[in-house]
Amino acid sequence: MPKKKKTFGLRLRTRGGTSVRKQWTRITMAKRSKHKCPRCSIPAVKRDSVGVWECSKCGYRFAGGAYMPSTRIG
Repeated sequence: MPKKKKTFGLRLRTRGGTSVRKQWTRITMAKRSKHKCPRCSIPAVKRDSVGVWECSKCGYRFAGGAYMPSTRIG
């Protein structure tokens, strides 16, 4: 029996189409990955809630974007 293929955008199933699933996957991967802390420069920042980010090393909490700690605007 072949191994099951790992997919990330399975929540959407057939709704939305391919472009929406690819965009959702890209945003979710960026949101869940660890980012660089502006205070200690260690990649340990994770999202706490929408727009709130926290460094697990130094405990620094700051406001940022919904999916990324810093946005294109600033």
